[in-house]
Amino acid sequence: MIDSCLHLKKNSFAHIKYISNKIKLLKIRKAFCYYDLEKTNSDRKNFYNNCTKFRNLIPITYLKNTKNLKDEINSIIQNKYKFVKIHPRFLNIRLSNKKFYSKLFKFLSKTNLKILWCTFDGWERLPSEINQIEFLSKLIKLVPNNKIILMHGGGPNLLKYYEKFRFIKNVYLDLSYTLIHYKNTSVEKDMVFLANKFDKRLLFGSDYPDFNLKEYIICFNKLLKKSKINKSKIQNLKNLNLNRLLND
Repeated sequence: MIDSCLHLKKNSFAHIKYISNKIKLLKIRKAFCYYDLEKTNSDRKNFYNNCTKFRNLIPITYLKNTKNLKDEINSIIQNKYKFVKIHPRFLNIRLSNKKFYSKLFKFLSKTNLKILWCTFDGWERLPSEINQIEFLSKLIKLVPNNKIILMHGGGPNLLKYYEKFRFIKNVYLDLSYTLIHYKNTSVEKDMVFLANKFDKRLLFGSDYPDFNLKEYIICFNKLLKKSKINKSKIQNLKNLNLNRLLND
């Protein structure tokens, strides 16, 4: 079993060791790990070095330096990261700034970095004025050779994301946060549908610490049971999809 979204609030070796042991006890084999308070290149480097001491932790860095994208991407590569997360709301750069995101994706297309994109549309002051799924369609065309993981799968718009990208082989859908937040709603039925129809490009995660890891495991197993899928598909969802991303 894997966890595609595990957030850390501390960057110390002791805390990261604690997290590694915690997920091991819960039989979570591997987890994408994010240090939410990353501010400097030193933070980025230390987090990578600490995480890679544990086989079950996969370090993810955030895009943060938006003024010089070339230097930022070089920093990520030099620090040996394979994954970068783009979180428009955290960057405070609205999707209407199409020029910025197009430039960013053109830079990323020249790398082997795998891209994680937060699909949540919620902004604190004003709602998003852009149809994100249509905008993503244009951005994804710019990175045909990069794997891109659409984090949270668009939430309640899950099936729209599936229909839009199901034939685009470098696009994965992630159901972290969505799995727990939308349990016992109509979205749960959509997730059951995807477990059956999209098992080779689907990831699951907790969004810890916003959600409890034990609750994540319960919800995940419940979804597998409701899906009535075969062992091969279960293995894709439990670990093989993530392993393919790591080894590609």
